[in-house]
Amino acid sequence: MKDNVLATMETLRLVLSEINWASDESGLQTVYCIGFGPPHAPVSGVVVGVDPDTESFIFLANFFPHALTGNREALERYITRTNWNLTIGSFEMNCDDGGVRFRLGLDFTGSELSAPTIRHVILSAMKIIEEHSPSLCNAMAGCVAN
Repeated sequence: MKDNVLATMETLRLVLSEINWASDESGLQTVYCIGFGPPHAPVSGVVVGVDPDTESFIFLANFFPHALTGNREALERYITRTNWNLTIGSFEMNCDDGGVRFRLGLDFTGSELSAPTIRHVILSAMKIIEEHSPSLCNAMAGCVAN
């Protein structure tokens, strides 16, 4: 594995330990799955990690519960309108099962990510999620007009 990837993985481990999203004894990992306990809504958990092959940092937040079958077309339109105004990240829906997530990725090819950068990416993603969760959850439940 490249040195910049290993350095970013170590920095990510330290940052996640600082914010109590990973145990300091967990060792070096490429991916961390952080479950948010009950009630698991609106976000059931996040996946944070480093893809060694593409030298990219990824943040995924999974929403719960899934969108109801009859609400998915309206939710697709809602997500498209919301994403149009986002400068970073995007909301996505799996059309097959109604799963909704927020995704934010950052390429660091040839460099390494610092702790402040990783913290900033996580904070930025969480702010976007917090800002859009109420209306997104209404759309998932079918409570938002097309």
